[in-house]
Amino acid sequence: MVWESVVIALTQLWAHKLRSVLTLLGMLVGVGAVVSIVSISEGLRRTVYSELGKLGGANFLFVAPQQWVQRDGRWVQLADYVPMKMADVERIAACSDRLSMVLPVLSKGAQVRFAKASYEAELQGATPDYGRAWEWQVERGRFLLDRDVAGLRRVCVLGRTAAEEVFGPIDPVGQEVKIDGQRFVVVGVMAERAIFGQDWGNQVMVPVTTAQRRMLGTDEIQGVLAHTVAPTDGPVVIPRILAALRRAHGERAEYRIESGQGILDQVESTILVMKLVSGGIAGISLLVGGIGIMNIMLVSVAERTREIGIRKAVGAKPRILLIQFVLEAVVLSLCGGVLGVLAGVGLGAGISRVIAQYSQQPFPSVVSAGSALLSLGLSSAVGLFFGIYPAVRAARLNPVEALGRE
Repeated sequence: MVWESVVIALTQLWAHKLRSVLTLLGMLVGVGAVVSIVSISEGLRRTVYSELGKLGGANFLFVAPQQWVQRDGRWVQLADYVPMKMADVERIAACSDRLSMVLPVLSKGAQVRFAKASYEAELQGATPDYGRAWEWQVERGRFLLDRDVAGLRRVCVLGRTAAEEVFGPIDPVGQEVKIDGQRFVVVGVMAERAIFGQDWGNQVMVPVTTAQRRMLGTDEIQGVLAHTVAPTDGPVVIPRILAALRRAHGERAEYRIESGQGILDQVESTILVMKLVSGGIAGISLLVGGIGIMNIMLVSVAERTREIGIRKAVGAKPRILLIQFVLEAVVLSLCGGVLGVLAGVGLGAGISRVIAQYSQQPFPSVVSAGSALLSLGLSSAVGLFFGIYPAVRAARLNPVEALGRE
């Protein structure tokens, strides 16, 4: 009986192709919206987690002094602003054993020159832990050493893009360049690297002490980057960092702390909003699709009144007719759901390719079996719900009246 009902439903679909297609559009749009949004959301999540992992993932913390704060709806400059110095790096490192790495942050634009070539690079005041913190490998030569920092040495490490722009085919290691007019010896070249589509090859790294005293004439730094031992250490470590800084600079000193976990939480919130939007679209579309299915089933009952009357006259029970028409409605909605899943997979793949092309980095479209099965389950539930009323009408038809109708 089940297989017969499925065959009858498919026959009805094929016999009224245009009507069936128009009926299933609502189901197709709803399920397709769910599958495509879920695939793009999961692709976004994986991309952010992957790219953020290159920066330390949920383990990194960035600490910077605040000179301006917002109070009563306007920005106010702090009278007690205290810039950070290298001593603050040591204070933060000593405040907790849950910190695996602490290093200063100091950067500015700089011009790199070799012979007649020049390049506008981003200068980084770095320590030997800089490459390890960002999981950035040296391609040629070496990275900065402790003795470079201690001795304020004029050595530098170039990103690949900066090296190619300034030296071309020449091996930069051992060559002398000018950075903002000062002579430096190139000791290494970093491997190619991009994070969130941004090329890191434009960086030039010099010892942080050299950048401070020989190039900027200051002992200040812009902030501190810290890595925790575990992602869950952030809530414990942050209060200790603030306490250590305020003990040194006063209770009124203000600091901004950004964490990898906070960024991941924002991404999860964004994905949740996307899913809620897709849920709303899907709900409306499924409602429209369900109404369309109910409509086509009522039409089908009206068209097949004599058939129903004959079947009841030869002994078909109302329960049998009820199950048959419910199954027909479920098959109709399930067909729409299958087409919606296929459309959603295609749409998600197309959107991911467009995003990857414009962002210049891979962007996956991930369709899980769970989301596809959930979508098919929803479409079947809609068919079941909206197919009950027409099925009840068919089951309750009086065979004498049904046979008497033209």
